[in-house]
Amino acid sequence: MAEVRKRRLKAKPLLYIIGFLMVTNLIFLIAWITKDGAPPTAEAEVVAQVGDEEITRQEWLHAIEVRHGKEVLQQLVNQSVMEQSGDKYDVAVSEEELEQELSMLRSVLNVYDQASLPNQDVLKEELKTELILEKLITTEAELSEDDLRAYYEENEALYSVPAMYRLSQIVVPTQDEAARALEELENGSSFEAVARERSIDPVTASQGGQLGFIPENTDNVDAAILTAAESVSPGEYSEAFQTAEGYSILYLHETVPGVEFEFEEVRGKIERQLALERMSTPVTAESFWDEYSISWFYGPME
Repeated sequence: MAEVRKRRLKAKPLLYIIGFLMVTNLIFLIAWITKDGAPPTAEAEVVAQVGDEEITRQEWLHAIEVRHGKEVLQQLVNQSVMEQSGDKYDVAVSEEELEQELSMLRSVLNVYDQASLPNQDVLKEELKTELILEKLITTEAELSEDDLRAYYEENEALYSVPAMYRLSQIVVPTQDEAARALEELENGSSFEAVARERSIDPVTASQGGQLGFIPENTDNVDAAILTAAESVSPGEYSEAFQTAEGYSILYLHETVPGVEFEFEEVRGKIERQLALERMSTPVTAESFWDEYSISWFYGPME
């Protein structure tokens, strides 16, 4: 039973973050390609060409709307509904709660999940939406002190967040290419630009080399990465070193101290987790739609 609880607690943030990543990335994409100041002829602008066939911006936007439009708009409506519901029922989310969620999330996401995360401000907004919903639907749950403390003790390791390095990387296949990358950095090129141009890692290269937050005690990355991270100070990049993928150069953005959350600090989180596990029917943000006057492109909510 204890192992089941641990897996459920650990998986919970992953489930809603993975689902939300696709939505927020689509929101950013749509905002970018429809931003103010687009030329009047944007509809006819060619965004891709395959042989003699042209794909226009209008066709692109239409495909995005057909395939993902409802999901993206529903996410935006849900965020607004939760914000208004929080005000209506006097449910607030503190900065401390958001930071707590962020630190625990970073400690369980793998490197490549982190590389796909949106920026921290956007991530906090989504976490805030989820926390408001959790608080609204679990506020009247009755749980004993013994249950709460037993849950904490069974999952205590998950509330101990190790120190973490926030890293970016450049991965190249040979030592000669690593030397050329270092030369570019020494001549003033940005780490992000060199990573996009030279790195062969398929995920982090497209993100300017961002690896995200790496726990100092993790087994999920090459040990040489942790050794290199220990050797540099924030704002510096490492010498090239060999890994299983080739030769890597690290950039250390910051080091985040570890933290151990005491029972009282995570009591509210545990109350919500236990209450959610005991609910027979899931409650979503859409359950609150009928409390507001909502009209949207897709008509009545089913």
